[in-house]
Amino acid sequence: MLSIFAGHKLLLRTIFVPLLLLLAGAELAAAPQIRKQRIAGHTYFNFRDLMRANRIGLTSSGKYNRFFCNRFTGNITANSRKAKFNGVNVALNYAPRLYGSAPYMAMADWQTAFRGLMYPGTLKNHPVRTITIDVGHGGDDPGAIGRYSKEKFLTLSIARKLAAVLRKWGFRVRMTRNSDVKLPLAQVAKIQQRHKSDLFISIHINAAKDRSIDGIETYCLTPAGAPSTNQNKVPKQNRFSGNKRDANNFALAYHIQRGMLRRTKAVDRGVKYARFMVLRDISAPGVLVEAGFISNRAEERRLNSPSYQYQLVYGIAEGVINYCKAIK
Repeated sequence: MLSIFAGHKLLLRTIFVPLLLLLAGAELAAAPQIRKQRIAGHTYFNFRDLMRANRIGLTSSGKYNRFFCNRFTGNITANSRKAKFNGVNVALNYAPRLYGSAPYMAMADWQTAFRGLMYPGTLKNHPVRTITIDVGHGGDDPGAIGRYSKEKFLTLSIARKLAAVLRKWGFRVRMTRNSDVKLPLAQVAKIQQRHKSDLFISIHINAAKDRSIDGIETYCLTPAGAPSTNQNKVPKQNRFSGNKRDANNFALAYHIQRGMLRRTKAVDRGVKYARFMVLRDISAPGVLVEAGFISNRAEERRLNSPSYQYQLVYGIAEGVINYCKAIK
């Protein structure tokens, strides 16, 4: 499987190393070109300068800014933590701001999210041979409960299918559970570390009081010092060992979310940040997938369909393959 990408390694390094040097040296060599401001206690880059320095097209209309080139399109909006990249909703750590009339993006968002998507050569290159699949809930912990199904059984069914597909595609796969047993959350990271796996994917099913809500979302670990997507405050302890791979975490989450959406045509609830315990101390890039809402009648029916589960599985697996391509 890995040999598919090996032949392109030299070419990709030739293309991306100059870009990496440009980006890494932007703060020093290109300081006059990319203006910076301290806004609300954080460093922000002038977004127009940033796009111009990297030869990326940009159109602005008030608070809305669309960027584009032949490989990607996206947009950010001032005062909103919601953004898009190649049609996929992505969360930002901090809302972009207008300083004067110019848009500014938080340096943290450029370094841990957008730079890795625009220039994959800036991501950490690492082998991907073994993948740990974490199967959410189990035993006396049923997880979310729908009208006629339970999360713990859906996650196991999806995880088994995902493991089979990934093995067929040449990966070694380890699962945190393969039967209806309860696994303490604190043990999950230790299992991944024992496996010495190169990627970590945790499978879950969502639920909401509002039964009209549906869709797929993929989480990665919140960068240190930033608020999680569904929060405004930062906890006192906010740096974990998993934060060593922030940019790769986000890239993996993006590719998996995009793959699932392409396959299922489900509602896109976005790539988001959270400090879930299963993501804090893993020693590899990792994500937590919320594959749909068991509380929504139509989505619960889809989630119980083997054919739909395979759509999810092939979407996740394709996301893994695209991540592997990106880091080579």
